[in-house]
Amino acid sequence: MAKEEYMALLMGMGMSDVDADTVYDCILTKEVCTWTSCDPIPDDLETKLNEYLGPHGLRVSITPITTRGQYIWEVKKIKQNQ
Repeated sequence: MAKEEYMALLMGMGMSDVDADTVYDCILTKEVCTWTSCDPIPDDLETKLNEYLGPHGLRVSITPITTRGQYIWEVKKIKQNQ
């Protein structure tokens, strides 16, 4: 899938272009990515994103910082049981 297709899909879930671009980078690198963002996040975004990222071996957590109006994003590899 081309980057533009990923971006359209991710932004279609309700995230900003900046957050979508960072998630795209995480999908490509399969590395841990952590960042903060002040862009609005729909209530169901974390669930939708985890459903999408699961087959890529990734999991996201989005933690609100209520006192600052920001969110901490973390995308990391799913640990496989041996």
